Amino acid sequence: MDTIPPDDFSPLAETEHMFQWLAEEPYEAIRSEVDAILKEQVPGSQLASFRALSEPQWLTGARTSEEDPEHGILVRTGVAFQFALHVQNENGDVSEFGGVFSWVGVCLDDPPNAKQRVWFDVNGTLEEFGSDGELRERVYFE
Repeated sequence: MDTIPPDDFSPLAETEHMFQWLAEEPYEAIRSEVDAILKEQVPGSQLASFRALSEPQWLTGARTSEEDPEHGILVRTGVAFQFALHVQNENGDVSEFGGVFSWVGVCLDDPPNAKQRVWFDVNGTLEEFGSDGELRERVYFE
């Protein structure tokens, strides 16, 4: 295999402030979640590279603020985008995968009860897993 490309989150930059609803350092959080899932699935594997390939698709839900009825308070959000990643196994062999990464947070207005889930659907498309697909169901998992 040729050289492993560097991480690239640039397609997500325009909505980075929205990713911060889910994590203060969202790109590090994405990388960490993917690496943990890979290690759970294939012990000894390591995420070598993560690249966002599309602009993100978002769904959000809010409730009216009691203090200011003209403003909303974020209750839930979900995002999905195309990705490619390189995974290195214990022997140093590298494989490339692609698909859709989804990240959902609920109860965001109630931090002690807030929950998050992450999915990455290998070989998935945004038509299947984006805002008009499975993401809608995932945003309402709780």
